[in-house]
Amino acid sequence: MPNASGLPTTGRVVFLVPDIHDLQTGGNVFNRRIVGELQPEVPVRVVRWAPEATRPAALDFSDADVIVVDSLLAQHPEALRAVREEHPAAALVVLVHYLRCIDPSVGDDDTAADERAALRGVDGAIATSRFVQRALSNEGLSPEQVRVVRPGLHERYRGALPPRLHAGPPRMLTVANLLPPKGLQRVVDVLSGLRSLPWTWTLVGDDGLDPEYAAGVHRRLRRAGLTDRVTRTGVVAPDVLRAAYARADLFVLPSRFETCSLSMREAMARGLPVAGYRVGGLPENIGDAAAGPLVPPGDTRALCAALRTLLTDPLMRRQCGREAWRRRHRFPTWTAAAEQFREALAVLRRQAEGDA
Repeated sequence: MPNASGLPTTGRVVFLVPDIHDLQTGGNVFNRRIVGELQPEVPVRVVRWAPEATRPAALDFSDADVIVVDSLLAQHPEALRAVREEHPAAALVVLVHYLRCIDPSVGDDDTAADERAALRGVDGAIATSRFVQRALSNEGLSPEQVRVVRPGLHERYRGALPPRLHAGPPRMLTVANLLPPKGLQRVVDVLSGLRSLPWTWTLVGDDGLDPEYAAGVHRRLRRAGLTDRVTRTGVVAPDVLRAAYARADLFVLPSRFETCSLSMREAMARGLPVAGYRVGGLPENIGDAAAGPLVPPGDTRALCAALRTLLTDPLMRRQCGREAWRRRHRFPTWTAAAEQFREALAVLRRQAEGDA
């Protein structure tokens, strides 16, 4: 329904999120920041949901004009179908942080099939990159049904280019939770091929989300004899993370797939050259800036060669870092991202009402 200015409004919004909403993941940060920026102008509330434990009929969405569903819940198409049947007047919009069915690095499986079934029942989607928008179109959503809203960049990451004048070996940094899609076990093999060079590696991320995988990363480091070069911090506070970006010389993100990557954008804004695979939405972060090498997906030899060049060429590191830092102006504030999000919901709600 339009407001006094003639523009569509979101109405009352419910964010339906998984029960891991409080954990420090990129998707959860996105959700929390958008909700915080929308309030109090937009009536919005967050509902945590474990479909295995709580029936859809027990959820109270009687006040919702739009239900935003975190894409992790798309693995439960029958439950989401029941949500739609319980609340047919509300627009159902999926917020895509990750879906297996659009991840080229994994094959089709039951989870991907469930996600496709869930997508057939939504009114629209919000994607965090153009890559995701195109992938969702390939899954059957029309271009009008998919709106792109990239993550915001916190003000703590803007400002002057940090000086990097320290002596000693180059410092590599990775900010990623220890999960299989982040490619951390394989990057240990890449680093093994660079053992003849001086360097250190700091790994910032939660190792409690998949303890078995995290233990595998630690075992590989021990077997490779690299533990004395590696610092594992676990989850850190925001000011500690900002300091980690300032201390580093280059940022490595070996993910096999990313829809966008908030951590890459933060690293670039702090003047770090970036290296990783050319997957998902990562090339969109860099755009036409010479911010660092992205190599073909899964090509560990190419990644090893790219890191070797950055580690041995300080001038290139500085040039790529400055290009990355300049690119920060293209990253919206969280306030701007939330306004884009609000506009996207308003348009999708209007379309859903027109189709009803």
